[in-house]
Amino acid sequence: MGDLADRRLLLTSARAELLESAEAELRGVPGHVAASWRRSAAGGVHPSVVTTEYHADLDLGSRLVRCARPVIEQLAEQLADIPVCVALTDNRARLLVRADTRSWIGRVADRLYFAQGFGYAEGSVGTNGVGTVLEFGDSVYIVGAEHFVESLQPYACAGAPVRDPFTGRIEGVLDISCRSENSSPVMHALVRSAAAGIENNLLADRNQQQQALFDAYSRLDARTRQAVLAVGPRTVMANSPMQTLLDPGDLPALQDHVRFVMVRHPDVDARLDLPSGTRVRLRGSTVTASGAVAGMVGVVSVDDEAARADGGVPARPARAQPVRTAPGSGPAWRAAASAVTGALQAGTAVLVLGEPGTGRFTLLSQLYPLVREAGRAVAIEPEQVEAAPADVAGRILRPGSPPVLPVLRDVDRLPGAAVEELLGALAAGAGAPPLVAATAAESGPAHAALLALFRTSATVPPLRHRSHELPDLLDALLAELAPHREVRLSREARRLLGSYDWPGNVRQLRDALAAALRRRPVGRIDAADLPAFCQSTPRGALRPVDQVERDAIVGALREAGGNRTAAAGALGLARSTLYRKIRQYGITV
Repeated sequence: MGDLADRRLLLTSARAELLESAEAELRGVPGHVAASWRRSAAGGVHPSVVTTEYHADLDLGSRLVRCARPVIEQLAEQLADIPVCVALTDNRARLLVRADTRSWIGRVADRLYFAQGFGYAEGSVGTNGVGTVLEFGDSVYIVGAEHFVESLQPYACAGAPVRDPFTGRIEGVLDISCRSENSSPVMHALVRSAAAGIENNLLADRNQQQQALFDAYSRLDARTRQAVLAVGPRTVMANSPMQTLLDPGDLPALQDHVRFVMVRHPDVDARLDLPSGTRVRLRGSTVTASGAVAGMVGVVSVDDEAARADGGVPARPARAQPVRTAPGSGPAWRAAASAVTGALQAGTAVLVLGEPGTGRFTLLSQLYPLVREAGRAVAIEPEQVEAAPADVAGRILRPGSPPVLPVLRDVDRLPGAAVEELLGALAAGAGAPPLVAATAAESGPAHAALLALFRTSATVPPLRHRSHELPDLLDALLAELAPHREVRLSREARRLLGSYDWPGNVRQLRDALAAALRRRPVGRIDAADLPAFCQSTPRGALRPVDQVERDAIVGALREAGGNRTAAAGALGLARSTLYRKIRQYGITV
């Protein structure tokens, strides 16, 4: 008893010193507890009572909850002789599930707001077995006076993170709480073991595509000592050699490239230049399940033809000389730029493929002046070709000074008759084949005859496969849209822009920033300044009427600070209807 009393006195004194002075040394306080106390004090946590918020927008039917329920029930049975609460939170420290072995311990937990829907983040509740796990990144055992808030000091809690077995990200926290006199260090071991059980359930619960990708990755990793990478639409797996092979900025670029090629080619064996200048060789194969592409698994190695250290063993990835091209640092963009540059240097016609808004014309217009001094690219729209094919042919055949690169935009939109007339006018003109470029989303039968003009093609990747470039692209677009103006994006605005898929690509991103600048022409652009669609990820294309409804819902949620009940009232909707539409439109406010 004496040791416990001495320990309690030491902790109480140290905490009192911290509340008096932020520079207190906190001698004898465990490192993770001391760090938590300092964060709690700096964050303005009330030192006496629990103050927290209730959240009504919890996903109580989530995969995490489904996989955790049997483990929680088993753990509660194991501890049936001890009055404890077993609780699961999400990765924002909000309580999802709680099981009590005694009714009275449940009533105590309710009084302390340790109940479904309430948050136990360290920033609001101080040191505890949930929020401190999320801050610390590992399991903790907090007993008595180690709690920062006085009203929690009669209790003990052990918490452990529950990680996604694929990504390694913390999905939630499992916690055991009880009175201090009923606690034991065994609680710490139990909660860690139970959290591992939930992770095993998450692993077993993965869908067929994730299963197929995981199995293919495991087989390849087992038979090679090389760097192995597996990339799915939302999943990345990398073994230890892969994690240490590349510079931090190169791995996201490589992942983007794999997502770009895996839906286009069943196998790939390519040498790629990454943003840092590192040149690697990627050899991979797609993995399919249930008739769909689950991802790609492959081996990544230093390009053997680049550079080797003494003795023939690569010491670090070789550095390729950066290609002087239009903005873009990913392998797919670099490959497209290299193909276009080669065609323009050789004076041969080139076709640039890609989704609308990806920067196909931008690539041509920025590369051509690098190949032909003072040269410029001139866009010719489909409407111009359709209205006067012969005149367009004359512009293509007529040499310009300074040099001009005619670019037929969106040739896949041209009707067959206009294509035939254009080709006839070009054939009538004497001389060498014209230097012309064109852009298209895809090759179609209407313009198949036009393809005979071209000797080279390149594909520009969509913005969703260039996510690693987004920060630089945002800065460049802001500088273009608001030159010599003090504007910047808040962290939340950048997070929101980074989480959107951008089906309209760079053009849509530029329009979104332009709209935000109309609302906030100078200063910090916040998430609320961005168009409503940035906070919506619907599963399919929306009709105009759906877009209007979605924007109204996002606007109401923003006005209500995310409060679903208040937003439903403002919109005149039942809460159940609002929740259904939030899921329908993928709204993330």
